[in-house]
Amino acid sequence: MVSQYHSRRHKINEEFFDAWSPTMAYVLGFWFADGYMRKDRSYRVSFNSVDRDHLVAVRSAMGSEHRIFKHQRDRSWDMILFSKHLYERMQELGCLRRKSRVVRFPKVPPPYLRDFIRGYFDGDGSVFRVHYIMTKNNKPTKELRSNFTSGSKEFLEELMKVLAKELGFKRKSLGSYNDGGSLKLGYGTKDTRSLLLYMYYPGCSLALERKRAFLTE
Repeated sequence: MVSQYHSRRHKINEEFFDAWSPTMAYVLGFWFADGYMRKDRSYRVSFNSVDRDHLVAVRSAMGSEHRIFKHQRDRSWDMILFSKHLYERMQELGCLRRKSRVVRFPKVPPPYLRDFIRGYFDGDGSVFRVHYIMTKNNKPTKELRSNFTSGSKEFLEELMKVLAKELGFKRKSLGSYNDGGSLKLGYGTKDTRSLLLYMYYPGCSLALERKRAFLTE
């Protein structure tokens, strides 16, 4: 079926989530990390990010002309899309209102897992270097680390199973922060390098450049 565009003030490809593709999987993963949905007088799907340019790229991928505006409470940016079809299709894919603690890892076709995971990582993941002095020889050392964060234990545990199957990572206990209100799945240097190569493969459709840059450092 030919894609139909929203006929109201702002355009949006309402069939964006109807068929799987690397770009669709990425945007879905990004929403699972930094999105929310609401149905009051209208059907709203929102994306939030501290990187305005990245939201612009997501908006372009979705064929949208919706406005991106600065969030009032912090330094992040919001993009709110209005579409009943988009809203209902995302529900079919496992998207929920008030999802932070109850969201589950969705059923993603294997060819698109790395794109979905990259989208989630670009939203609620981090990659960084830890600097410390080795106790046995007093030499300065730096190591590469990565984390996925979520309020949902079920989501991170399923993600851990996926990465164990896809990359051979060992199962591990989840860490916690914010007085136990949030959870994290962390990996050390070797696994982080494998993870970055897996997610940011050559030619991947969308990527947050400041995270992909760790591949070349």
